[in-house]
Amino acid sequence: MSLAGLCLALGLIATTGSFAFRVPDVLRSFTAGHKPKGVDWALLVAGSSGWGNYRHQADVCHAYQVLKNGGLDDDHIIVMMADDLANNPWNPHPGKLFNRPYGPDVYEGVPLDYTGAHVNTETFLKVLAGHENASDLIGGSGKTVRSGPEDRVFVYYADHGAPGIVGMPSGPFLYADQLHTTLREKAARKGFKDLVIYLEACEAGSMFEGVLSNDLNVYATTAANAEEGSWGTYCPGMTPSVPPEFTTCLGDLYSVAWLENSDNYDLRKETLEQQFERVRNRTSNNNTFVQGSHAMQYGSLLIDEEPAADYLGMLNTGDRTMSGADKAAFQAIEKGGQQAIPQRQADLVPLWTAITGASDAAAVQKATAALTSKLDERAVLDAGISAAILDVLKQPEAAAAVKGTYDAQWQKVMEPLLARGIIVRWRNRRPDLSWLVVALNKSPSMQLVEAFVGMRLPRDKGRSLVDDWDCLREMVEAWESVRGPLDQYGMQHTRAFANLCNSGVTSQAFKASVNRTTPAAQGAKRAAVAATAAWAKAKGASNAAFKEAEHKAGFDTRAIIGLENVALIPGAVVNGPNYPEGLPVVSLSWRSLFTAIANSINSLIARMRSCGVLRPIAAAHPDC
Repeated sequence: MSLAGLCLALGLIATTGSFAFRVPDVLRSFTAGHKPKGVDWALLVAGSSGWGNYRHQADVCHAYQVLKNGGLDDDHIIVMMADDLANNPWNPHPGKLFNRPYGPDVYEGVPLDYTGAHVNTETFLKVLAGHENASDLIGGSGKTVRSGPEDRVFVYYADHGAPGIVGMPSGPFLYADQLHTTLREKAARKGFKDLVIYLEACEAGSMFEGVLSNDLNVYATTAANAEEGSWGTYCPGMTPSVPPEFTTCLGDLYSVAWLENSDNYDLRKETLEQQFERVRNRTSNNNTFVQGSHAMQYGSLLIDEEPAADYLGMLNTGDRTMSGADKAAFQAIEKGGQQAIPQRQADLVPLWTAITGASDAAAVQKATAALTSKLDERAVLDAGISAAILDVLKQPEAAAAVKGTYDAQWQKVMEPLLARGIIVRWRNRRPDLSWLVVALNKSPSMQLVEAFVGMRLPRDKGRSLVDDWDCLREMVEAWESVRGPLDQYGMQHTRAFANLCNSGVTSQAFKASVNRTTPAAQGAKRAAVAATAAWAKAKGASNAAFKEAEHKAGFDTRAIIGLENVALIPGAVVNGPNYPEGLPVVSLSWRSLFTAIANSINSLIARMRSCGVLRPIAAAHPDC
């Protein structure tokens, strides 16, 4: 399978629309061709590290070249990046970085103001705020955005993101409310005339949707909306092809769209709105979304009527950066689209290319093992999250909180999931979250977990991800204090944490569930269930025997069905992708064990059906 095919297979297509404020700004005195009275400032941040994330630092270095070419001085351009790639052992061109195939070196001359561990949330917020006391900043050049009331400020960030957060190479995540607080405080101090933010990250829209006020003179565009990932591009195996010596992606789709636009257009004549429309078209692959995302706008949208040159440099006239051949290639891509890969999969590209480029069987085996290990690591993380969510939702207080929050809306939440299975109801009960049972290949508990992990539960359009941002931080801390830091892949699970917060579940309850579902705790639970299954089988699994068995194990009937994910079809065992740790399909022996459990409860299920306790409302299996 080609990498291009793999990228397409990994791609997710989103369909949500845009959201933004557009209100008059009576204080604005912009006229066409206006030349700024103040001094332009720029803050450029690459929030990742590692060879698999080459593209983020290449994006930021290219952004520096655009600004420098546009006439901004180095003392007003602040660059924050780990700087672990130019001289990385994997780099086939030491001391250089490239942002497009066969393009120019974009690393040359870049001021390395904050590098390594000094690229973190605390430093970023202080630099953006414009702290005058350099002693407040640990490490780095001490430069900050010391802009005034007549100054325009441009902020560009490229990295991994997730609902409500973006990453940093070191330290905790940057949360949306932290960014907004800094912007509001800077605006209150008259720290800028206008401020423009370009943000490349997955779920980047969640950093602004329902958070960014429209009265701050802050205009933001993002690579993706609040619910979808962004995309990497210029990867090995794609068209246009990168040089064969590269094993990683050189750029991000949204980022190269605005950067190459800035290289090719006269920014004195192109407004921010015109640039955004061109970027949005390219980022969406000409609005097909075969690959790509929804670029978005937020904040004070009247700013987008200003020339892009006001923020990216007045000397960017589109005639000094690309050769004729490069311009032709750019125009072809802008018109015809380009291949891309989901951001969270792009860091796997070096592992994939190690397999495809291996010279012998031993090398293939080693490279395959490395990729498999990474995928297994992700699967373990996903399973751990699902197990913890499942456990917390089984606790009476948490279940009551969720039911109280979503009772009237729950059917809408579950409809797309429930369509896959046979829905049955307990007699005289509505199909609310406590009583749904699915009789095909998912238990009710796992349906519920899927909703919490993978969906944005009902929330009014335009509201922020959460109302209580401290709750979201506490949820992240609850997980990380037990299971370790969330990496650039795992950070996507802030979606589940946000759903818990919005449902009224406390971080204390979640942490208790995280502790109960560690591998060690799961091992003890497996042993208890195994003993229960053996005991029930020995007793013939009569109703009374099963009740005694479940009592010995400390579970009730629905808990066993839900927690252990045993299907209600006689002899069947769940065979799907999302398992809490220690569930069936770990091995053939575990398959056999849980088949025995399924068989052991058949008599109980039969009794319930014969008594009319379970009533099928859709028959898709002969057993029903």
